[in-house]
Amino acid sequence: MSKPDQDSELVEAAAALHGELRRFEELSLQLKKLPFNTEKNLERAAKSLEEIADSDERLGAQVKALVAAVANVRERQQSHATLVQERALDLQARTEIYQKLLEHFGKLGQEAGGINALVQDIAVQPRTSPEERATVMERLVTAQEKMSLVAEGAKALTDAANAQDFQDLARSADNLRQSLLAARNKIGLLHKGLQS
Repeated sequence: MSKPDQDSELVEAAAALHGELRRFEELSLQLKKLPFNTEKNLERAAKSLEEIADSDERLGAQVKALVAAVANVRERQQSHATLVQERALDLQARTEIYQKLLEHFGKLGQEAGGINALVQDIAVQPRTSPEERATVMERLVTAQEKMSLVAEGAKALTDAANAQDFQDLARSADNLRQSLLAARNKIGLLHKGLQS
């Protein structure tokens, strides 16, 4: 927002110029209508010319004041335009950082989805024979290792998002990490149960 005193400077300069221009026009029209046929009218005309000359000087000063006020407005506009440009560049840079972090989060989500599919496949795999149990245990170890890797990736993403002050993304990445660690622990318990 602009400051009221700066706005009033422009308004006052324009109003003063307008007022002086009207006075100049009135004096000019009076002089135009004044007949030069008596001594009194000649004196009035001479006095009108003096008033017109004074008004013309004031008019010049008012034009300068308005030009200065317009120049101030232009400087303010330029200052704000520079600020907007800087913020636009900041926004672009922050958006690019966020997009990269979000892409990383998307990849982690895909990897977690793949692990989930693996675990669901393991859950329906037969375990009646010792060979089948051994295969299930081996696949559970693989799932745990994958979960650990994705959880580490989620931790790195949480740290990166926090460092960039993207708290919502940091929370989402940390939630993914905690879910993976909890699932890995459950798989660890299932693995132990199959060993015994």
